[in-house]
Amino acid sequence: MYMVILMSILKKILSATLSLILILGCLSGCGEKYMDAYIYFELLEKPKTLDPQTASSDSELLIVRNIYEGLMRKTEDGTIVGGVSESYSYKNLTYTFNLKDDAVWNDGTPLTAYDFEYGFRRAVDPKIKAPFASRLFAITNAEAINSGSADISTLGVKAVDEHTLRITMCREDNNFLKTLTTSVCMPCNEDFFESSIGKYGLDAENIISNGSYRLTKWNKEDFGIRLYKNEEYSGIFDAKNAAVFISCIEDESQVTRLSDGDSDMAFMPCQELDGADSANLTTQNVQNICWLMTVSRNYSPEVRRAFALAFSSDIYSGSLPDGFTAAKSIYPEILGINAEWIGMTGYNIDESKSVMSAQIAAMEDSKFPQSTLYYYETDGVKELATAIVGHWQQNLSTFINIESSTNLTVIQTEIAESSLDFALFPVTAKSDSFSEYAKNFAAVSSAATPGDLQQELLGDNAVLPVAYQTTNISYIPSLENVVMEEDNGYIDFSWIIKR
Repeated sequence: MYMVILMSILKKILSATLSLILILGCLSGCGEKYMDAYIYFELLEKPKTLDPQTASSDSELLIVRNIYEGLMRKTEDGTIVGGVSESYSYKNLTYTFNLKDDAVWNDGTPLTAYDFEYGFRRAVDPKIKAPFASRLFAITNAEAINSGSADISTLGVKAVDEHTLRITMCREDNNFLKTLTTSVCMPCNEDFFESSIGKYGLDAENIISNGSYRLTKWNKEDFGIRLYKNEEYSGIFDAKNAAVFISCIEDESQVTRLSDGDSDMAFMPCQELDGADSANLTTQNVQNICWLMTVSRNYSPEVRRAFALAFSSDIYSGSLPDGFTAAKSIYPEILGINAEWIGMTGYNIDESKSVMSAQIAAMEDSKFPQSTLYYYETDGVKELATAIVGHWQQNLSTFINIESSTNLTVIQTEIAESSLDFALFPVTAKSDSFSEYAKNFAAVSSAATPGDLQQELLGDNAVLPVAYQTTNISYIPSLENVVMEEDNGYIDFSWIIKR
């Protein structure tokens, strides 16, 4: 009898154990299979650096966002919560951040408040030329240091001890916690930086990260970047997938690569948006680009006015690519600024003809000099430039060549030097900050309000707002929890589930 009871008990225990094994096996092998998934992402341009303090392009910011974590971080719904910071307090223009005791770099090195102090110092150091240094100018002495008028040791960022960071502000900044989630505020390990001997952020061997992912490969010949889940990461944003493989195949369309299963997500050129929709891809976008036309100030004010009077979205609206809309100001939607039509010259083709006729009559040989419009070559902009120039040539007796350029920096530099007759180029808002966007127009960036800036910029008809453009990311149906933000790299891969 005793043996029967014992066998019965053992059988129940064995049955319960097998059931538990099956349940656990299902949880790990069935319900959470996505945890083993690899996500394949396609870039439109290759990153040049993954140094968080100097990263600036969409490709660079996307990767930096996923391999680093700042004091604060955004959740899926946009709430700003602690990243490396366990808690913080704010009193009398001073933030005190208490860092997590178990925060480490991906090589196991402890991450401390000194890493953030060094990161902030690099961010405002004028020798570094950090593109987003101005985001930190509410910190005591940050602006003076960046301009070269104060020593970097006076920056209002101090590590009290390994787990306490104090940041003193010179003025209120209601967006400061949001700023702390962005690339320019990422930590930097001074010993690792010094050991890189000028190669920090330029290859896989000279990158150390503390975010949800770690970079394991950066092949520059046959381009490819691999991000694997950072097993040393102890924060609340543990990656819901195993890895992200990033490529940049320039001779294939993004729609083709997504449709053929070669990638799961991609930055989608505006000219391929129709194809993405037809291929049953989901697309999220943000309107953060404004295309501007410049007319050289070497032309007389009356010549520039004649061109402005003959300029209207009606003449080129039919040539706008997908993802483009006619501009009503210099401010894309991301900025949330309503400055429609301020400073813009109204269309009057008869007056334009009269003004230009008088100007040409006074020119040498009574002929408008041969000139060229340079446009940044992307997303079907050639047709847009052709429509504008064609209208001017038809009505104003001005012959204007059209020439493309693939180097935006060169175009912007030449515009600043007034060496181009005409130029059509994009200006991108990297955040929703008016003051940051205004720095794209350095000559008048001291303007107090958005309306003032636009009035000053457009007032002499040397600049004409042409079109707004969206930045787009498309992805396959089996991806879930994809959230595209308006800035800072757009995508946090740690949230994404691939079924």
